[in-house]
Amino acid sequence: MSVPPMQHRRDADATKSHGQDARTPSQTPSQAQGEKHVPAGPILIDPEFPHSFRYQSGARFFPMGDTAYYLVGRPQDVIARYIDVRRRHKFNFVRMLAMAEGNWPFGGSPKNPDYTVIDETALRKLDWVFDYAAGRGMNIELILWGYGVAGGEGLWANPAHQNLWIDTLVKRYQGRPNLFMYTVANEFERYPDGRYSYSASDVAWAKDVAARIRGVDPVHPVGVHPSHWITEDKPYLTYSGFTQRRPQVVGPLWETGAVNLNVTQNNEGVQRRTWGGFGGVRRGLTYDPTHWQGVDYPVRWTATGWDFEGAGMEDSIAADWAHGKPVLNTEFGYQYEPPGDEFAQGTRQSHQPSSVRKKAWKIVTAGGYFAAGFTSTAVVQFSARDVDNFRPGQLETLYDFFTTRTEYWRMAPHLELVASHNALLALPGREYVAYFPRGGTNSIDLAPGTYAVHWLHAETGRHHAQPALAAAGGNQPFTPPNDPEADWVLHLKVQAR
Repeated sequence: MSVPPMQHRRDADATKSHGQDARTPSQTPSQAQGEKHVPAGPILIDPEFPHSFRYQSGARFFPMGDTAYYLVGRPQDVIARYIDVRRRHKFNFVRMLAMAEGNWPFGGSPKNPDYTVIDETALRKLDWVFDYAAGRGMNIELILWGYGVAGGEGLWANPAHQNLWIDTLVKRYQGRPNLFMYTVANEFERYPDGRYSYSASDVAWAKDVAARIRGVDPVHPVGVHPSHWITEDKPYLTYSGFTQRRPQVVGPLWETGAVNLNVTQNNEGVQRRTWGGFGGVRRGLTYDPTHWQGVDYPVRWTATGWDFEGAGMEDSIAADWAHGKPVLNTEFGYQYEPPGDEFAQGTRQSHQPSSVRKKAWKIVTAGGYFAAGFTSTAVVQFSARDVDNFRPGQLETLYDFFTTRTEYWRMAPHLELVASHNALLALPGREYVAYFPRGGTNSIDLAPGTYAVHWLHAETGRHHAQPALAAAGGNQPFTPPNDPEADWVLHLKVQAR
């Protein structure tokens, strides 16, 4: 299927709202969400606002996840500690592999597997994880395939073995109210042999798995986590007449079929990157300075991770939003936590907290959601002590802002109304949430109206209210109340007449 080239971000049609209606201006967000709605039943894609989620009861669900791939293989006390701590800090879903080292769900062992036998003891542990998480209000992103034999790659050689695994998981967990979503595989391009090598047949396989999942469970969302499809540019990869480009998108892969989420792994936006040798004998990531839409984007590696802004991250997210499905960036840079994970640091895959914060705000103000990852717990066999070694405060600020002050689900990305280095989520004429990653004075092309003006200092979480603004319409400049070089969030809401 041929997909037209990405429209310029100044083209309003590229990010216009799909049937989103405005609430009464005097309503508060809690009233609009429905104060009588309590989270109950499965989490669904909202049919009225199909880029967002709600519970079956009608309560809104704003996904903010954390990554612990090997959680199921950890001791129960460590799992419980992890879930308790993450929930306390506002995270409401966990990205975890359905099988991982330490919890083998088949007969035999990873060295001598018997894929015709399901080990009930291992699945009862996964049952317990679901039970414990449900009791704490935590939801699960269940990833069917991970890494190596212990992560299920051996199943790919035999369709019957593969289907047994799919059917076992879906039939067992489809009724769980805290199952958020299925993910077919982490970095699906590793199918069928574990090597990072994309083929269009990888997409066909992922679609077949998704169809099998939804044939049993038509309720829960299904996504597919990419890798090379996003990062490879020598040359760009193709699928069904579409050639990848910058800003990178996943939507064209899933225009047809049972996959109903646009899940991406985008760590850098359009920032140029290479994987290869550095420092003589080591191999890992290198990001390069980038010029994008008339703006220079510097980058530097430090002892505490990459320091950069993620040029064009908002453009990629908004372009996928335009394909009509919820967008989740479930891997956008593991946050460095001292002393640093040997793998993440050694391969230069860790990011400074400021870089994670800026990319998170870009993702959400472009219409998406995210799952974070911390080097202390994301891709390691962590201990209870490691669980507390993370700094989530800046992401908590973002979560609290959107869930208590906005009607985010009614808004759409409107990048055409701000400068190319900024991002904007808006229901024009009603509500605007602008992110200014470089601070300073910035303009928004506003609809006429009188707006309440509220600033948020993204790093510290400090709020600043300003006098109401009577806007005649057109470009309106805004200057933050202090610390002009910091990144700021501007929230405008039309006042009741």
